[in-house]
Amino acid sequence: MLKAGDSAARAREAAALRALMSGAAGVREFDARLGLLVTERLLPGDDIRPLARADDDEATRVVATVAVRLRDQQGPVADLPPLTDIGAAFDGPRDARLSDPLRDRARALYAELVETPVEAVALHGDLHHMNVLRDGVGWRAIDPHGWVGDPAFEAAALLANPRGLTEGGDARGMDGRGLARLSQRRAEIYAETAGLELERVRAWGLVGCVIAELWMLESHDLVHGAPTAVAEALLAEGL
Repeated sequence: MLKAGDSAARAREAAALRALMSGAAGVREFDARLGLLVTERLLPGDDIRPLARADDDEATRVVATVAVRLRDQQGPVADLPPLTDIGAAFDGPRDARLSDPLRDRARALYAELVETPVEAVALHGDLHHMNVLRDGVGWRAIDPHGWVGDPAFEAAALLANPRGLTEGGDARGMDGRGLARLSQRRAEIYAETAGLELERVRAWGLVGCVIAELWMLESHDLVHGAPTAVAEALLAEGL
């Protein structure tokens, strides 16, 4: 697979794929001058959304198992930014489309999480359903953001992107109680499978949801809605 674009972004992706090793698509070639990245093509290459629609629990276990593989089979970590950098998203202007109480709670949780010492690892950083593909033998990851930090953060994209619920994978309009149960169930399965503290997984989920919306506001001047719905469900559960 050939990917082109910003040289710094492609360099970061190449560094992440090399650090994540066999749990992710391999790097075949990278030209920093041209900003060209050639990665292994995973075949058959279908993503995990159909499994999630059929059995969300099993799909969650698979994503968590992929995350464990990414975490436990790592190469040298180089040229990846620290996860703490995502906190800069909270420094942007406030916007009425994203509630202040939700934003403030996410920022407080973020501060608590980064102040707690944990062993930092290379992170995919965007491990949602569309970035976990079947490779013929099992499942592997593609398209990492690339960070170094708390392994519990790896669950955030899975919780923030409720893919598999419908063909569109959108949480807007869903009953809040049902979404809260789904978020809690996924967090429990992920934490148990990956050997992580449940409340830390849930906290990073809420933080990740709000940051996803802040990035949407910054880049596209809109709030997607699905991450907000998940964050509100997690907040209603006591975070």
